[in-house]
Amino acid sequence: MKKIEWNKNGWTVIQESDPEKHILEIACLAENGKVVEVRRRHNDGEEEKLTGKLDENHTLPMELEFFKKAVAKGEITLK
Repeated sequence: MKKIEWNKNGWTVIQESDPEKHILEIACLAENGKVVEVRRRHNDGEEEKLTGKLDENHTLPMELEFFKKAVAKGEITLK
């Protein structure tokens, strides 16, 4: 995975697409240092809004620094 350039305001791609491996792009939107939305982009251009959850106490919106650590550790579930 490439090094992620996190944005405190705006979209950040956290997983790049790879059509050959059937991997879809995943991006998150941060506003004022909180992740407020996560979307998956399909190869045909369709977008799907996802929910993000670590446990019962940690759902979106989530502090960006906490979200970054959860993504790096593979602890967050995106559905």
